[in-house]
Amino acid sequence: MTAAVLALSGLAKSYGAVRAVAGLDLALHPGEVVALVGENGAGKSTVVNMITGMTQPDAGTIRIKGAAVTLPNPRAAQGRGIGVVHQHYALVDSFTVAETFALGAAGPGRLDRASLRARVAALAAEVGIAIDPDARIGSLDVAGQQRVEILRALSRPVDLLVLDEPTAVLTQEDADRLFAVIARLRTKGVAVLLITHKLADVFRICDRAAVMHAGHLVADRPVAAFTPEAVVSLMIAGQEGSDAAAEMAGRLSADFATDDAAPVPEDHAAGPVLLTAEGLRLRRANGSVAVEGVGFDLRAGEILALAGVEGNGQAELIQCLAGLALPDAGHVAFGAFDSRRPGLDAAALRRAGLAHVPDDRRHQGIAEGLSLTENLILSHLSGPRYARGPLLDRGHARADTAAAIADYAIRTTGPDQPIGRLSGGNQQKLVLARELLGEPRLLLAAHPSRGLDIRTIAAVQDHLRAARDRGAGVLLVSADLGEIWRLADRVMVFAAGHMRGPVRLADVTRAELGGWMAGH
Repeated sequence: MTAAVLALSGLAKSYGAVRAVAGLDLALHPGEVVALVGENGAGKSTVVNMITGMTQPDAGTIRIKGAAVTLPNPRAAQGRGIGVVHQHYALVDSFTVAETFALGAAGPGRLDRASLRARVAALAAEVGIAIDPDARIGSLDVAGQQRVEILRALSRPVDLLVLDEPTAVLTQEDADRLFAVIARLRTKGVAVLLITHKLADVFRICDRAAVMHAGHLVADRPVAAFTPEAVVSLMIAGQEGSDAAAEMAGRLSADFATDDAAPVPEDHAAGPVLLTAEGLRLRRANGSVAVEGVGFDLRAGEILALAGVEGNGQAELIQCLAGLALPDAGHVAFGAFDSRRPGLDAAALRRAGLAHVPDDRRHQGIAEGLSLTENLILSHLSGPRYARGPLLDRGHARADTAAAIADYAIRTTGPDQPIGRLSGGNQQKLVLARELLGEPRLLLAAHPSRGLDIRTIAAVQDHLRAARDRGAGVLLVSADLGEIWRLADRVMVFAAGHMRGPVRLADVTRAELGGWMAGH
């Protein structure tokens, strides 16, 4: 049998008293697509960091094509034929696609742009990726930027390509294109390690699935030998047959169903209008128009979903509705506040009952160096909940944090732990607990479950439903049609600078929504 491209033996890593990875054995062979799945905090990211030179193992051996190696840094991993496409892309908006390929590779002297463009075009044609070498990075949607990152990873000799949550923000059409690229790489003998929380991706494109639980590899076998229920059970319980896993897997039916078989969402009786937007034109930070002609209302007791590929105006709309930016045209009104009149700012809107779960929790939702308690009160500093004259009632804040840890099942050592030491899923649960504290009237939830594991997604979605059921209006921004189908009452789509909808979910098919998201 051909030597494994990558073979891990007894790989282990601890951070203090926390055992992130415990004695892991895993091998990938040429032309094999292997999924690495598990809950947030199961150890997947630590494994990826060790095989890409970001982190050094405490014990164990890494072999590449049969030879034991040490990977002291990412450049060493690249030199050994390991390419990686991270979930968060590191691209410069003002550069062209071709100029991006020159970063870190150009030596002294004048840059031969014509040769660089030709090299990028030739590589794109070879891999089967459509990209314009002269396009500005800032003009590309998230799928286009992902294609650039994949090409960058493949611009060097690659035997193993690591893809971290590659379909998290893609439409089904863009995901299909990505899967076609993976299929081509498979025929060329490239091994692919796919890190994903989307089980549909595992069953569609992968040959094997390796399941991690609490730092241990609990299963590694062909995908055909798994059921979705078995994967979920192994992820959340470390063994098959968990009743909780079976119930959770049942919630995923919308992800695996065909369009005709997808369950019809239940109708919910909505209350009075909470928020109105009329004729909005929204601009990006670079001055270009992101979307125009936006008009909708959001009612109490409903979840209105905004679907679309990231970069089509969703972030600009949330910034506008949260009082962080004004529209270029049109207006938005929430209660007594109207963007045409003075007094619309984030603090005033929060006092009026608006809450905001941002799409980038790391940079907009948390302060990594502060404790859970300090992060919990960030959105409530101007309100009466903790204010005692010029002072803060830290005892009350700490008690609220302890309650949130229990209610949201946040894995932490306690209210005083720095939030930066928590996994992404646990950080997200603290953000949601903070924003739902005090039962807001209006919740703006931007990609609230992106990058989270199945159990955490279920918990987040339960809290969003509970907010709706007690009368809050929820604007859910998501590119995940499965999530929209599980949660939303109505849906609208931003694509190609324009808006479609809103329509009741019962009046549209998933295929139609996918077409709208792709700009059809």
